[in-house]
Amino acid sequence: MQRVLTAALVLLAASAASFATSVVTSSADDRYPSRTVRLLCWTSAGSPLDVMMRQLGKQLGAMFPQPFVVDNRPGGSGVVAMSALMGQPADGYSILSTTSSMSFTMASTALPYAASDFTVLPALAVAVRADSRFKTLAQLVDVLRDNPDKLSVGGFSAGGFHQFVFYRLQQEGRFKSTWIPFKGGQEAGMALLGGHIDVAVLTPSSALAQIQNGDLRLLGISSDRRDPYFPDVPTFKEQGLDVVERIWRGVMLKAGTPRPVIDTLTSAIDRMKRTEEWKDFSRLNLQSSMEISLEDMQTLVANEISSDRAFLKNSGLLK
Repeated sequence: MQRVLTAALVLLAASAASFATSVVTSSADDRYPSRTVRLLCWTSAGSPLDVMMRQLGKQLGAMFPQPFVVDNRPGGSGVVAMSALMGQPADGYSILSTTSSMSFTMASTALPYAASDFTVLPALAVAVRADSRFKTLAQLVDVLRDNPDKLSVGGFSAGGFHQFVFYRLQQEGRFKSTWIPFKGGQEAGMALLGGHIDVAVLTPSSALAQIQNGDLRLLGISSDRRDPYFPDVPTFKEQGLDVVERIWRGVMLKAGTPRPVIDTLTSAIDRMKRTEEWKDFSRLNLQSSMEISLEDMQTLVANEISSDRAFLKNSGLLK
């Protein structure tokens, strides 16, 4: 999974019938923004997404005469915040945070949306303790294939992205194993460190200190190429497991938002991502940029929702 944090505008479709696509034009609306812009964040204060939205708000607020203020609306895996957005006019004064985790919300609620540009964050990795006998992902898969109940594997949440990556590994590695969910990635890392589980599927940044000091060892990473922050860790694909998954972050606008407003926001975010402040923020949070076209992003999102729905059904999490 490649990490990317760039300009991100996603249009929330007004109905389930079709995706709403918006093309950025060269025009600009000098009247926008004429009042405070709310950045609706679907996670709680202090969460990684909240931190990203506050950085976004800080830098956008410095570009315009009006403030961009974070409004946390946690609950329902994004449904509460999405409902808050849909209850507001399509005028660009309410902007919703979004991540690839929302693909699971879309998959389980059949709520579609369209994307114009996204950001992608750190890849997931398979980790073991430094004293583990496993040195490669292949060694781990061999044991799980022959003795599926011999090892305990866990990570953040039940039916979420982390479990989905493990599900894909099971498909490719032809093994079955029980998933142990935790309330957060850090909790999974600490459980692994404490010997309560044998293997963790986690975002490297959630256990960065333990990885850097050698307490935990990464066996593989889900990016399409080796991660520049972990250049010695081979990808899943390098090890014969065709699993490439990504976590992205971005923001969403309600469908019907005027094109000049979209143009203004897109241009501002594009300028922001080129600033040294944003680059420093990205390095600090182990994030790097990826450019993707509107068409490719929409295809990616549609494929994610389809894959997520199949995973949820096969796991008995969606009827």
